[in-house]
Amino acid sequence: MPRSLIAFTLGASLLALGCSHADAAKRPAPPASPPSPATPDEIDRVRGCWIQKVEPDGRATLLLRLLPDREHPQWLSGQLQRADGDDPDRRVQLWFARDGRTALLASRPIADPTPAPASKPAPMRQLPHTKAIKPNADAMASLIANPQARIEYERVSEAAPPAPGASADTHTLDYRERGASKRLRIEVSPEHLKLSIVGASLSHKPGTPNSAAVVLFDGGRDGCD
Repeated sequence: MPRSLIAFTLGASLLALGCSHADAAKRPAPPASPPSPATPDEIDRVRGCWIQKVEPDGRATLLLRLLPDREHPQWLSGQLQRADGDDPDRRVQLWFARDGRTALLASRPIADPTPAPASKPAPMRQLPHTKAIKPNADAMASLIANPQARIEYERVSEAAPPAPGASADTHTLDYRERGASKRLRIEVSPEHLKLSIVGASLSHKPGTPNSAAVVLFDGGRDGCD
């Protein structure tokens, strides 16, 4: 083959390769995959009736029924209810979207749990005193108190492992507060449910770690569907 033809062929090949690289550089990168939401099967693990007791066979302190809401069947809804009686308007409300993407805490009943697309999280108020953290619904209401009386959470794909000593069939789901780093953590097995707020300094006591957690509920299944 003549040298001129070889040179022409090689130059054309290099030119075509350079154009293909330039075109690839101009093409936008594919969008990042969103965090994988919990599946309905996963979030439905919390469905049912639960009871918290002082001891496994001791006095009941909190009751929680998480069932499909009548007005919003695409959500599981429930209330943290004191076993010895309380004011229904002061109970902590819990909502979990059954597609696994969002969750909601509210310090009073709400009509619609659907988060507004452009909503901004309300500023959290620090608890005034450490002694306000008590294992009952009144203390938890003060924990989440804010001007809008609701805190919205978004599901995150990475979740911490179950606590040491948890049963082998425990599943952990984490939700992050919109616009903040605090998390709502679910640890659930067929017979046990634990709900915690994690990642916030919840008192003014010196030396309190930023990773302090407040347990909203820690109890066993109580047999409804």
